Amino acid sequence: MPYITREDGEHLVIPSYRDVLLAKQKSSLKKEILLLSQSYGEYITLQRKSATQYEVAFSPDTGYLLGESVWHNFNRPMDMIYCEAIPNTTEAILVIVKSGSVYLDGSFPLDSIPEELVIFLTQQNNFEIYIHGDVPISQTPDEGKFNFEAGSVKSFTILDQPIFPTLPLLKQYQLQLVDPVLKSHGIGVFPTRQILTVIVVIGLIWMGWSYLSSRHAALPQIVQQPNPYQNFNALLASPAPDQEIKNIFEKLNELYTMPGWIPGKLDYEKGNLETLSISMGGKAEDLFRWAHTHQAVINIKTTGIYVGMQINVPSRPVPKKIYPLKEIVGELVDRIGAVYPGNRMELAELTKTGPYSQVQVTINLTDVSPGVLPLLGEQLKDLPLVLQSVTLTITNGVLAGTIIILAIGS
Repeated sequence: MPYITREDGEHLVIPSYRDVLLAKQKSSLKKEILLLSQSYGEYITLQRKSATQYEVAFSPDTGYLLGESVWHNFNRPMDMIYCEAIPNTTEAILVIVKSGSVYLDGSFPLDSIPEELVIFLTQQNNFEIYIHGDVPISQTPDEGKFNFEAGSVKSFTILDQPIFPTLPLLKQYQLQLVDPVLKSHGIGVFPTRQILTVIVVIGLIWMGWSYLSSRHAALPQIVQQPNPYQNFNALLASPAPDQEIKNIFEKLNELYTMPGWIPGKLDYEKGNLETLSISMGGKAEDLFRWAHTHQAVINIKTTGIYVGMQINVPSRPVPKKIYPLKEIVGELVDRIGAVYPGNRMELAELTKTGPYSQVQVTINLTDVSPGVLPLLGEQLKDLPLVLQSVTLTITNGVLAGTIIILAIGS
């Protein structure tokens, strides 16, 4: 059932699809939302999760999101389970929240609820659990009922009254037509307000500059010389490439857990990993659910279905010394040759920028196992290198492609 109707006539909706979408460009975000709405419904909600992410829910019906409304009622805990028996039926309302997002919500037969919960027995959880009525969930072992280990439960509350009949309905969780929702978030519309704000700010800055210039026109001007090593420091105050490649390897292993899908081509650049997913008989619905639980996003393109993931590696400290570039490249050749023998590296033209030089190095991979990745990454440790990109084609579990890095020295 796509929605549950209360006695007051309000619809509490179970959306047909939820996802977290990247919002690098609002024009592409609008296109993606419009494309998804054609498959999953013309009514949506849109919540900003971060500067670059929106959480969107789709439904063919209007009303209020069931899961998010219940979650908000309990002050939005990171992990939550709510189960409320529906009077005079053999069903119950079930809402599951994982890592701050609704994982599952709806009306379910009582005997199927343990099946929905059993997957969490193999995971590390910290659930706040709320129940009302005769539901198949208990705090302690009870025949015919489901219970978690004590270490997986933060709190367990048996409510005296049901919350569904009086659940507050918030506008932010009201499903509305796509166009007005996008306009209310400034997506796909001309940014008049932002432009006016910029013009006002520029005018104020110009007025302030004019005033200060007239006050200090007679004072001697002090010219501050730029730091010639500023760009050098900025390049190397970046994520360590050995840690990035280690995380890419871990994400690749995670991608192999996609139900009925396998990774086919992987591209990585500046913290963004995107993988073409190849169906091995799996359903798109299963892939969307896997992505939701693994903090991944699904991007549908003309070339296929892609899984996008973020890799967050902290930046290194600013280097205190600059080494000769020839020595750096020589050390890199020796290290790579020790774990992956052969003529595997290509050097681009050396370029000199003020007091330092740089050269692009390409490591070519041919028919290697995934386990070679962390070995190669380890060879980059503690060298003045920057990882620019990783491109891999995956065929029958074997990798081929390139790792492109930038070596920087005197």
